[in-house]
Amino acid sequence: MSLISFDAGKCTACGICSMICPENIIMPGESGVPSVPAEYEAFCAHCGHCEAVCPGSAITSSYQAFPPEDDTADTGQVSPDVLTKYVQSRRSIRVFKDMPVEKEKIEAIFEAVRFAPSGMNMQPVKWLVITDAAEINKLAKLTIDWMRMMAETGTDHPLKPFFPALVALADAGLEPICRNAPGLVYAYSENAFGFTDSIIALTTFDLMAPSFDLGTCWAGLLHLAAVESQPLKEALGIPKGYILQYPMLFGYPKYKYKKIPGRKTADIIWK
Repeated sequence: MSLISFDAGKCTACGICSMICPENIIMPGESGVPSVPAEYEAFCAHCGHCEAVCPGSAITSSYQAFPPEDDTADTGQVSPDVLTKYVQSRRSIRVFKDMPVEKEKIEAIFEAVRFAPSGMNMQPVKWLVITDAAEINKLAKLTIDWMRMMAETGTDHPLKPFFPALVALADAGLEPICRNAPGLVYAYSENAFGFTDSIIALTTFDLMAPSFDLGTCWAGLLHLAAVESQPLKEALGIPKGYILQYPMLFGYPKYKYKKIPGRKTADIIWK
């Protein structure tokens, strides 16, 4: 079976599939019906764009793990002003309500996240989702243990000057690492090339969360320790051979923000 099939009875010979193919492997045929030469199939990105764009529904792919959606959103439903305010209103949440997040909400967010762009449409990002508050607190404690060790030894680290203060906060009963968040997602992938794709996917999670009344915070301090602390890596327990990419905290915000704080103007070089 061909990787991509073209139904001659439905094809209008419009050529759009050839024009939008990112790998330029769809060749127009003499009769107007396109095809993918067998020697080009290995270069297919499996993006599904040809099948999704075809006005006659004449294209079928054999690689799709899930069938394409029947329709797309009307982008005109969301005005630029509304979307701009939505993005500007996103805040890093560091104080959460003491209540769990429903699994259904998390799954609904991932329905959007799994469509986040990735290089060559490789979709390399995998996820560790933790909703056990005690487990998250354990990860925070292991992070503090690592910082304490780093502060007390001669090991160099660019952020080492900050470690004593963070350790002191933890010793005083505060939680400066995971902020007592009820939820944590950690992106991981099979190789280091998945970092950019992970950040894109996490940003999608970040932007989707407020639409479910949830808040998020990028857990940089946790990741700082996770890449170096073996006890922390073992506690996270991702499969052997995979690389931790970046974590994000999530939960219900305890407080609501009334205004959008100021930010620098965009620093742009126009050419």
